[in-house]
Amino acid sequence: MFLVVSDDRHSLTSKELEYISKILLLRKFENCIVLLWDRLPECIRTDSEVQRYRRCLKHYNLSVHQTHIDGPAPLIKNCSECRRETY
Repeated sequence: MFLVVSDDRHSLTSKELEYISKILLLRKFENCIVLLWDRLPECIRTDSEVQRYRRCLKHYNLSVHQTHIDGPAPLIKNCSECRRETY
C-alpha cells in the first residue's frame, strides 16, 4: 500500500492517520502532534514516545509561572524540568 502524506495537517482525517507509521508521524508532524492529538489512533496516543511530543503543561503556563509571555510551552521532550525528573 502506498500513502501520500499531505503537508496540510488540517486536512488529515483520523482514517488517514491510522495508516501513517509512528516514525513518519514524528518526523513529519513533530511540532503539531497537539493539533492532531484528537484524530490520532489510540495505539499511537498511548505510546510513551509520542506523548513526549506534546506540550509540557505540567511545568509551564501555571499560575506561578508567567511563561505564556515567552510563547508556547516547550515539548515534554525539550522541557528542562521533565528531563531533570527523569534523571
